[in-house]
Amino acid sequence: MRLLVLLLLSLLSIGGLSAQATAGASAKDTSWTIASSFGLDLSGLGIINPKIGGGTGRFGLGGLGSVSANRKTDKAFWNNQFSLQLATQRQGRTSLTQPDGFQKNLDVLRLTSTYGRKISGDKLFLSVDLLAQSQLLKTYKSSYLKPVPAAIDSDYVVSKFLSPALIQLSPGVTYKSNPHLSFQYSPVAIRFIYVSDQAIADQYIHGNEQDKNTFLGLGSELVGRYENKYFKDRFAVNSTLRLFSNYLDRPGSIDVLFVNNFSIQIFKGLSLDLLGEIFYDEDVKMNLDENDNGIYGDPCDRQAQATQLTGAFMLKYSKIF
Repeated sequence: MRLLVLLLLSLLSIGGLSAQATAGASAKDTSWTIASSFGLDLSGLGIINPKIGGGTGRFGLGGLGSVSANRKTDKAFWNNQFSLQLATQRQGRTSLTQPDGFQKNLDVLRLTSTYGRKISGDKLFLSVDLLAQSQLLKTYKSSYLKPVPAAIDSDYVVSKFLSPALIQLSPGVTYKSNPHLSFQYSPVAIRFIYVSDQAIADQYIHGNEQDKNTFLGLGSELVGRYENKYFKDRFAVNSTLRLFSNYLDRPGSIDVLFVNNFSIQIFKGLSLDLLGEIFYDEDVKMNLDENDNGIYGDPCDRQAQATQLTGAFMLKYSKIF
């Protein structure tokens, strides 16, 4: 945990010192762009005395919230974003054996921060990138927010806040080929996984090492970023691809995090967004639907390495300050 705090303080110190050094130079050097956005995923269907074959009621609640603070000067840039993706649902019961309560669909708490200082022309920067990720809510093996009574002995906690937590610090070089596309390469990226709850760590499903609640990797990371707007700024694309190889263990296995956001503006501030993510990590296990019954986590299924695909539609309101 001390390493996590030190990494965060190091990056913030770098940006803070740079801001102090340029504060008196000109008004342009101290300008910030601060923006926030919030998307709500709300759905409901209430039925009293449903007809046979007519289905049941349901209620879903979730959303996406993010705050960004970006600074650009003649010699440097510093981009920061904090975001939360959260979605839960509650389905009407049709039998006493069906679980009652809210089931988690999505839970990602993420902080990204990238600082770069110009070293050659307008395209090459000496940079450092920080990725920190965890989740907000406690989750049981059944994906419910509380244990299922029918399987209370086997429905144990598999994740919660800081279990796991991922911190990745990547110093290197950033190349901006144009205002919309950039590539950052780090030959000495540090990846740290921390599982605060020992009972969860003992399951070895989040990438921590045997007999430890941590994982420390040293490797190489390539980050590609693309951001642009089309059709008179009515359609926006924002994509980030992260590729990480661990020198210390199976360097040929590439960890992937591919985050995409496609936004169609309805009117000023309000948009329809499509979110999509691809995630793969050789050390992190996923629930696999072995019998193709559409249920993840039943006794016939297993946990193994696999690619996770995530997609969501959402109405989003954005504001630039």
